[in-house]
Amino acid sequence: CSPSRNLSFLLYGSLYQGVCQEYIYNHLYPVWFGTSTTDYVAVFEKVALSLTFQALLLTLPTAYIMKATVMDESLSDGLRRYWTDLQENALLLKFWGIWGPTLTLTFTVIPTQYRVTFIAFISFFWLIILSGIVANEEKGETSS
Repeated sequence: CSPSRNLSFLLYGSLYQGVCQEYIYNHLYPVWFGTSTTDYVAVFEKVALSLTFQALLLTLPTAYIMKATVMDESLSDGLRRYWTDLQENALLLKFWGIWGPTLTLTFTVIPTQYRVTFIAFISFFWLIILSGIVANEEKGETSS
C-alpha cells in the first residue's frame, strides 16, 4: 500500500464519512424525515435514500474522486474506475451488504448521540473492503 493511497482513504474516511455524513444523517435527515425510530416508513425512506441516490451520486464517487486527486490522476480517471467497479466488481452489492443493515440499525436502535461512533466503527471495515475492491481493479489494469 502506498502512502498516497492510504492518505486518500484517510481523507475519505474523515472528511466525507466523518464530517459530511454526520451533517447529512444528524442534521438533514431529521429535517427531511423526522427523528422517530419507530416510524418504519421514515426509517425505510432514510435507508433507501442513503443506499440509492446518496450512494450512487455522492458517497461512492467521492471516494474515487478523492483517491484520484491524491494520486494526481484526472477526475475522469477516478470516475472511470468508479464506473468499472460498479459494473465489474460488485461495488454496489458490497456497499448494500454492509450499509443496508448498518443504516437500519443506526436509524432504529442506535441512540442519536452514538450514531456517528457506530457508523465510524463500521466504516473502518467498509474502507478495508473498498480498498480491496480498488486494489483488485488496479491489479487488473497492470496485468492488461
